[in-house]
Amino acid sequence: MRISIDWLKEFVDVPASTQEVADILTMLGLEAENGLNTTQLTDIIIGEIKSRIKHPNADKLSLCQVFDGESMLPVVCGAPNVEAGQKIAFAPVGSVLPGDFKIGKAKIRGEVSKGMICSESELGISEEHDGIMILKNTAKVGSSFIEYFQDNSASIELDITPNRPDCFSHVGVARDISVKMSAQLKSPDTKARKFKNNEVGDWISVEFENVDECPRYVAGVVKNVKVGQSPDWLKNRLESIGQRSINNIVDISNFVMMEMGHPTHMFDYDKFGSKTVLIRRGKKGEKITTLDEIERNISSEQLLITNGKIPVAIAGIMGGLESAVSEETTTVLIESAYFDAPTIRKGAKSVGMITDASKRFERGADTNGAENAFWRVVQLLEEVAGGSWVPGVADPYPKKIDQTSIELTREKLDLLSGCEIDDSFVVNTLKGLGCIIKGKSKKWISTPPSWRPDLVREVDLIEEVIRFYGFDNVPSKYHYNGVMDAHNPDPHKGITLMTSVLTGLGFTQLFNNSLQSNRKVSLLDIPSVKIMNPLSDKMDQLRTSLIQGLLETADFNAKNGSPDLMLFEWGNVFEQEKPGLEGIVEKFQISGLIHGTLHKVSVHRPKERRASFFTLKGLIESFLSRIKIHNVVFNPDSENDYGFQNAYTVEARGDIIGYFGDISHKFVTGMNLDLGQSFGFQFDLNKLLPLSDNKVKYQSIINFPIMERDLNFVINENTEVGDVVSIIQKNGKTILKKVKPYNIFRDESVGENIKAVAINLQFQSNTKTLEDKDVNSVINEIIRVVSKKFSAKLR
Repeated sequence: MRISIDWLKEFVDVPASTQEVADILTMLGLEAENGLNTTQLTDIIIGEIKSRIKHPNADKLSLCQVFDGESMLPVVCGAPNVEAGQKIAFAPVGSVLPGDFKIGKAKIRGEVSKGMICSESELGISEEHDGIMILKNTAKVGSSFIEYFQDNSASIELDITPNRPDCFSHVGVARDISVKMSAQLKSPDTKARKFKNNEVGDWISVEFENVDECPRYVAGVVKNVKVGQSPDWLKNRLESIGQRSINNIVDISNFVMMEMGHPTHMFDYDKFGSKTVLIRRGKKGEKITTLDEIERNISSEQLLITNGKIPVAIAGIMGGLESAVSEETTTVLIESAYFDAPTIRKGAKSVGMITDASKRFERGADTNGAENAFWRVVQLLEEVAGGSWVPGVADPYPKKIDQTSIELTREKLDLLSGCEIDDSFVVNTLKGLGCIIKGKSKKWISTPPSWRPDLVREVDLIEEVIRFYGFDNVPSKYHYNGVMDAHNPDPHKGITLMTSVLTGLGFTQLFNNSLQSNRKVSLLDIPSVKIMNPLSDKMDQLRTSLIQGLLETADFNAKNGSPDLMLFEWGNVFEQEKPGLEGIVEKFQISGLIHGTLHKVSVHRPKERRASFFTLKGLIESFLSRIKIHNVVFNPDSENDYGFQNAYTVEARGDIIGYFGDISHKFVTGMNLDLGQSFGFQFDLNKLLPLSDNKVKYQSIINFPIMERDLNFVINENTEVGDVVSIIQKNGKTILKKVKPYNIFRDESVGENIKAVAINLQFQSNTKTLEDKDVNSVINEIIRVVSKKFSAKLR
């Protein structure tokens, strides 16, 4: 939002330097910067149009003579508002405008043009491009435009956070400055008028379909208005913040919104078509043509202002064209309402419109601001448009919104601020912001003003106190008692390595939503955490696993022609182990999924590689090996809660660190997915990370040869090969470096329910060349243990 420095001065005394004002606001949390980037305007000067005639070869062009302080220059201009005698922003030949647009000598429809008369849009001041920028008569011809603009149109661009709707106005920003500088705040005249008879009741009445969606609607009538141009002071105020003047009636509404922050709307009373204002939801099939001359389809998502029959405005967003103020208007109906923020937000989104009014309402407007803005509009209509107020006001307020008091304690203030702030500073700051304060020293009871919907907790009040006290003034106590070095482990340390390894193996990292539907989380036998105020029933639970998100992404890609997938994600999952907040457990996991053809046939790969159980197992082994987790054991797992069938546990150092297997078909169909067979894994990062040694260690190259032996064991069909490998590793002593099963043979010659497993063993010593006797002793021990443990025989 753009703020005019001159406009601010009406309400508070501000520093002379625009940059100083910007710095103060930035330190208060209202990020500010000068409203105009002047780096590309150094060539622009002030010129004067000495004469203007119609272009001889074009109806919509003018041929002007521009004086630049030294000479007269011919300039062709297409703006409709160009006239002789105007002081203008002139770009001479050779100058460069924003966007690196260089001005050159040109011939336009046969006439020479030596320069350009600029609009605000071309100068980067605003989006106004319907006409040239007209300067004050006091502007000095031939002088720098930048100097003129900084002296006459100083403004600041503010980046307002969503929780500060009060700062979408000059009064709101001035209030923050007044508190910071201990200066008096001067507010506009919004005093309610007295009246004996509520005559406006004969003109208009207000009815509500749902008071929760529109708790307050203030309406009144001003007659005998004269629609015309706004006075210069009103035009200048709007133009100083990039607003275009339309007519005095519309300008008053825009002026009050920018001054006080509360949107209002003016209807032509004679076009309204009824004495009743009915606020209701839209109905299917209804249509309205809005002020931007676009016909819009209405649904139940939008809140409407109607005349009891047809829509005349989309509440809080934009008025209708049929009831709009025009040159023939003599009587206006004033609307100044307070609408429910979520209702306007959803309505604006559904109709695809974002307006200055909707921005303010959807962030939370001021309930009392509706009345104050109404009286300000009445005053200006009389002053600027010569209108006569019809005594009375329609202000039904059936469900009054009261402000909730907040307790602020000295103990909590000192704890969170880390310093002692004087009682007087605390009280004066909160009072300056509009709070009503009761109590003393150790405990205050504060009632926030209606324009601060963000002040709801004690910490909000403490934040306000510290904001004005100055974060720079809060002392640092880090070195007060000496430096203490403590080990503060990073919980995410090691994730970078794991991400790098998985992407190197061909996986793609995902970032899915951590909110899921109850239907999805209920597919796993894990108690989930329910969201108190969900955005929708599709996002009312915290996820209990990462697998659902991976499956949805895989299904989406498969349906859109990309079925060959290797996906992974890491993040937090949640489990409700016991009732209440203290029963919520947060876990840290990494999961992956493979589906389809992982590697197609190519010059470098003679055979394609499809997703399968053993492909996934190999990828897991590679992953764990590269993050330096060795001696891993895989064991079958018939009972797991993570949606796998034919599942295996992954164990390291005697602890289960993860699971993998086929994704259960029942699980996939339960999510209404059409995905084919896929395979997934899941690791507990809280267990995996401590085991991963990502430190690079030097190890000298072993100069001694490797000795290999093959053993072929005949074992029972039900015996897991992994169990055999595990026993071999445990009994291989220090010289056994690698155990690799490479073939399983089943045949009648071997026996029924019997299989032969060929295993390659690699031996190597760090200190000498191994001899047969060194290896044979280990081999004999391995054969003895395997034979005894599994009733195995050598083949």
